[in-house]
Amino acid sequence: MKKIRSNPHTVSSIAELKPGSSAVYRPDAETESPVEERLYVRGDEFFIDLVRDINAAVREVQLETYIFELDAVGRAFIAAMSHAHQRGVRVRFLVDGVGLPLAGGRLLAALEESGFPFRIFHPIPWFFRHWRHMAGGRAVPPRFLQLLTRLNNRNHRKVCTIDRRIAWIGSFNICALHLPVAHGGEEWRDTAVRIENIDTRPLEQAFRRAWNPWRWHPLRHRTSLRSPFRLNDTRRQRRARTRELLRRIGRSKRRIWITNAYFVPDERLLHEINRAAKRGVDVRIILPSISDIFFMPWTSATFYGSLLDHGVKIYEYQPGVLHAKTIIIDEWMTVGSSNMNSRSLRHDLEVDYVLRQAGTKAALASAFLRDLKHSKEISPEAYPNRPLWQRFLAHLVLFAKYWI
Repeated sequence: MKKIRSNPHTVSSIAELKPGSSAVYRPDAETESPVEERLYVRGDEFFIDLVRDINAAVREVQLETYIFELDAVGRAFIAAMSHAHQRGVRVRFLVDGVGLPLAGGRLLAALEESGFPFRIFHPIPWFFRHWRHMAGGRAVPPRFLQLLTRLNNRNHRKVCTIDRRIAWIGSFNICALHLPVAHGGEEWRDTAVRIENIDTRPLEQAFRRAWNPWRWHPLRHRTSLRSPFRLNDTRRQRRARTRELLRRIGRSKRRIWITNAYFVPDERLLHEINRAAKRGVDVRIILPSISDIFFMPWTSATFYGSLLDHGVKIYEYQPGVLHAKTIIIDEWMTVGSSNMNSRSLRHDLEVDYVLRQAGTKAALASAFLRDLKHSKEISPEAYPNRPLWQRFLAHLVLFAKYWI
């Protein structure tokens, strides 16, 4: 049996995580240990360690993601989940309908051959093959009508729970785009956190609701603001999350540092950010210069004038696609899948985690400052120089702001 290297840093190490590899840990429900957190900002390290955890699972693996590609990374995950299923671990995998590559034929074939249960959250209606794996069971005419009415609601979460004591939360999709360029990726800039020795029941309950969205699920474990998990799969949770964010921005004393991939704030959020900067809070926002959605930087730029006028410092990340979603408000910090746009606030399923450990918070703050060094600050003088056609298209897009 091949031994896993203790500190791998290359994509080739993902392929070396063969089924049956030696476990890093053995979960023990009888032992209570302090919560442990580890921050990830590199795709190769994230994928290697998550695959290792799946290989070490002894009870349950629940993985849900927005995008899943049948590349080197996707195949490594399929192999790990398939072997876990074969050795008796309860494995369930959920992917969003929009997140499948094109019609997803080759991927569906690979998943069907793997043996473990998987479902597609809100399939694209005209991809009929997907209906066989529709979340909630086989599609029938009434479900088709419900699917059409909920087509705009996507599962944007990237979360994995293992053995009911480990949670992975962040913005990494399961695809090679997040790998370094030297290993076939595009080095998307993302952030995630691994939490060990934590009660994952709120995440498991949210997974069940997405796994079978047509069935009523009682909220046995309601997530309050005391929980470190920020879920939004009910209207109550959406309202609570929005109110909490606005309240924390409004009460901020020292700093608000935001990294976000799709920044299209509503009026309330924009107002609170501007107010904080005007009263002297250090407000810095890192946004993408290059985005996987080509018009997103232009759309975000329509808010620059208002932000800059109130003293907000805006930076555009230069090395590649910025896809991370993190918030630092004084010592309150979150890592997750939520963007500051209407989709995250009103439509999509999201999950974020509030960091607890001082060391993890320090690591997130350091990562933010490192990203600043690779970002270009947008000055009031430079802002108006964007091409007229970009500004015109961006304002057209804003007419559909409710859906983006």
